[in-house]
Amino acid sequence: MRIFAILLACAFFSGCASIVSGTQQSLFVDTPMVDGATCKLNDSKNGSWYLPSTPGSVSVLKGNGPMNVVCEEASYNTGITSGDEDTAGATFGNILLGGGIGIFVDAATGAAQKYPDKVVVWMKPKEWKSSEEEVGWNAEKRKFEEAEARAKAEKEARNNPPLPQ
Repeated sequence: MRIFAILLACAFFSGCASIVSGTQQSLFVDTPMVDGATCKLNDSKNGSWYLPSTPGSVSVLKGNGPMNVVCEEASYNTGITSGDEDTAGATFGNILLGGGIGIFVDAATGAAQKYPDKVVVWMKPKEWKSSEEEVGWNAEKRKFEEAEARAKAEKEARNNPPLPQ
């Protein structure tokens, strides 16, 4: 009975994602093969966060568009990447439970969106110590990019199954 009351409240009085996942999230930033980089994160609505040392996490506001991440370390070129938002799973609770004002609350507060849990920023050394180091770095980056491409294709296939014939 108690769960039913909570679900009813989600559906009619506010956004489910606002209640379940909130308007902030932890974002983990990793700089492979570089420990101790400092990173600045900026969203499209001028929100700004600072991570003093990688790898590490920072709490950011959701719902403000792509998150741009710029990382720096003295011996490496500046690394830049962007993390796009996706729809938070709890948002679908509003649709399943009848929608109402909750969908609008979630969209307005940013709770309807979610950044990836982890953002990876690759930073190339300003000088290679050896050709083996360069080959190893490029191989690791290529492996990462291939894994990311596979994961993206699998997600796309799950979200867009083929139509029955």
